[in-house]
Amino acid sequence: MVRKMAWCLTMVILVGMAVASAPAQAAEYANVVDLRPFAAESNYMSLAGYLRWMTFKENGIWLSVGEAKRIVAEQQAER
Repeated sequence: MVRKMAWCLTMVILVGMAVASAPAQAAEYANVVDLRPFAAESNYMSLAGYLRWMTFKENGIWLSVGEAKRIVAEQQAER
């Protein structure tokens, strides 16, 4: 009985950790391609920095710098 409860608890913890560490792929990102970097319109940030800030503000998720740069590059390529 105790082993079964311990196993269930372990599985709940592992699933919770997996969900918490999942990348933010489902989130929609702000379109920054028409903004000028380091200008007032981008809050004096780089485009990747502005995207990170807006994503946190809108979704409560901090993107890594590399992930934000990749998203900005994808947005610019789609342009």
